[in-house]
Amino acid sequence: MQSIADRATGARVLEALRRSLRVDWRDYAALIPLREDGSPFAVLIAIILSQNTNDKNAITAYRRLRSRVGVRPEDILSAPREAIEEAIRPSGMYRQKASAIIGAAKAVVEAGGERALETLPPEEVRRILEGVKGIGRKTVDVFLNVTRGVEVFAVDTHAQRIAWRWGLAPRKASYEKVSTALASFFNGQDLGEAHRLLIALGRTYCTARRPRCSECPLREVCPYPSRESQSAGQAGDRG
Repeated sequence: MQSIADRATGARVLEALRRSLRVDWRDYAALIPLREDGSPFAVLIAIILSQNTNDKNAITAYRRLRSRVGVRPEDILSAPREAIEEAIRPSGMYRQKASAIIGAAKAVVEAGGERALETLPPEEVRRILEGVKGIGRKTVDVFLNVTRGVEVFAVDTHAQRIAWRWGLAPRKASYEKVSTALASFFNGQDLGEAHRLLIALGRTYCTARRPRCSECPLREVCPYPSRESQSAGQAGDRG
């Protein structure tokens, strides 16, 4: 199978995406609390809220929670569960997410408070957070990259789809394989920026249905359009 790596480097792809796509921190749930509040626990809350929904809904839920309850561990633990659930309802799955947020607040307090998220070794932070029901590897990868600059490639639905279309990983590859493949392709680049640009690419051109390949800034190096053309041709031959 052809790969985008046969046609371009990660640096070249990243530069093409930078020139063509608009990335505004106000469109990303994980970056809102980082810029507006500067609180690592608030960032974690926003990432939990972004699970299985779009950033717009997650941002709405985060701001409701911040104004009604607060986004410090102490605020969460002192608030009625119903108040948390009602505040984050726009993000969907609000009962499960409330449980994860409360569990995270307890774990952080037990670890020594919010400062522990900033000072403990990243792998220790990972161990603490992944021990909370409702927090998985992707949530922790985004958190560590955004708050600590850890060079990991978080894999969401856009990254998974694009990695397959680029020929970097099989269609149903595991999270770990896709993350490793994308980190290897973008080796030496800012993986957080690359991740956000892939989200923008997936939203704008490389959509799940009816991708806009002819307009895509990577149309000259992406192997996916040629595979699609070959499939269409083969189908025509069979007809």
